[in-house]
Amino acid sequence: MKITIASLFSALTLFASVGASIGYSDDAEALAVADVTFEYGEPWIRQQPSSSMRVAQLLYDHEDENLTDIEMAVFLMGGGNRANLDRWIGQFSPAPEAKEETKKMGDKDVIFFEATGTYMESSGGPFSGNKTPRENYTMLAVIIPTPEGSIFLKLTGPNDSVAAMKDSFMAFAKSPFEE
Repeated sequence: MKITIASLFSALTLFASVGASIGYSDDAEALAVADVTFEYGEPWIRQQPSSSMRVAQLLYDHEDENLTDIEMAVFLMGGGNRANLDRWIGQFSPAPEAKEETKKMGDKDVIFFEATGTYMESSGGPFSGNKTPRENYTMLAVIIPTPEGSIFLKLTGPNDSVAAMKDSFMAFAKSPFEE
């Protein structure tokens, strides 16, 4: 593969512009991504992202020790919203019960997505062939368009653990649009 100086410069410019649009406010309970600022509080805990693709990562720390703590990944990227939704549906086998709804929030058409079924958890990243079936799992996701690309909020976990924190996830996702 031949890499030219121009293509390397273009890639660096893209990463620099995306990086410049991601910021953390001084307030420990706010997260700014592109032109959107999310607000949150306990039991959300901000973590170091486990992947360079993630702009942020938060853990929902359940008080109930019988529930699994749930990790939420935050991404800022292009790639097409439909392609991502279809890929997420493909992470379940067989096809999950899924629902998708677009709501006007401020000046943005925000997509809310939920899928329930047997999630094929990947132990080597989302594109590896190493999959472990996780029955009775739920995925919640929200896609928010911005001038820099779409913000993707995504989490997956056992049905009961996700159900117990769904309202908090929705409050996080809607927080930039509340006055």
